Amino acid sequence: MRPDPGLVTTAGSWLRTSGEARFTPRFPAVPGTEYLVLGRPADGEAPWRELARAGVPTIELVSHTVVEKIDPGVDVVPANLLRFAVTFSAQMDEGSAAGRILLLDESGAVMPGVLLEMPPELWDRDRRHLTVLLEPGRIKRGLQPNLLAGAPLREGGTVTLAVDPGIRDAEGARMLEGAQRTYRVGPPIRSRIDPTQWQVRWPHAESDALVVRFDRPLDRALVRRYLHVVDAEAHEVAGRAVLDEDARRWVFTPEADDRDFALRVDVRLEDLAGNSVRRVFDRDLRRSEDDGIGGAHVVLTPGD
Repeated sequence: MRPDPGLVTTAGSWLRTSGEARFTPRFPAVPGTEYLVLGRPADGEAPWRELARAGVPTIELVSHTVVEKIDPGVDVVPANLLRFAVTFSAQMDEGSAAGRILLLDESGAVMPGVLLEMPPELWDRDRRHLTVLLEPGRIKRGLQPNLLAGAPLREGGTVTLAVDPGIRDAEGARMLEGAQRTYRVGPPIRSRIDPTQWQVRWPHAESDALVVRFDRPLDRALVRRYLHVVDAEAHEVAGRAVLDEDARRWVFTPEADDRDFALRVDVRLEDLAGNSVRRVFDRDLRRSEDDGIGGAHVVLTPGD
């Protein structure tokens, strides 16, 4: 005899010791749910019977989470924009963002097939920063998705990234409110990042900071990861780095007074369209200037 087909088996693992059996569920218990423990003899002949019953108290969830930032931080994005990013005020529930972050056209209608469905979702380690990709196959010219459906964004138009309040935080509560940000769509960017084209103001006195103005807006998260100040021995210099809202101006203030350092740029650093220092994201094989470069870093020094 099988258990009631209306019951749902709970995933988890059993640990049996002398006189005791302990069950550890794979997923957290759902508030307001009643769980049954069923058992039967090892020979499998006798029917299942209820051994224990446990109820999980209902928790009154309080909404308090909001969207702190939507990136890019610029008003105009390239027509070949690769990604958005949403930063929340609290740790979020992995999996609840599916279908709740949408891209809207000028009329407010949802643009289908534009955002890439990504299981699992692209959260950072703290689950507060979510990366949302546009469909790469529609961005790259010549690929079937691009030829059949066209590019995701249209130059000259506007798009709105909308965050639905149904996304839940780590405690299971809905957000306090949703959020959205509207962008104008500008021309595409299809060239490598060239750090030698940046405007760099090197410090000349102890109170000065290193100021770098990029030639285009860069990916905010990747600037934090791939841009570093190093000393003469190539060790990273301790200090405070600040990137402006447009992700075009980076200011580094070192903790120590020594100003004998260089700027090390990892070639994986990318702009808003996915172009990196190493290569062009949507490369034209007929253009030699689109060829990639080798090496792991580009290093800028005051003498450059």
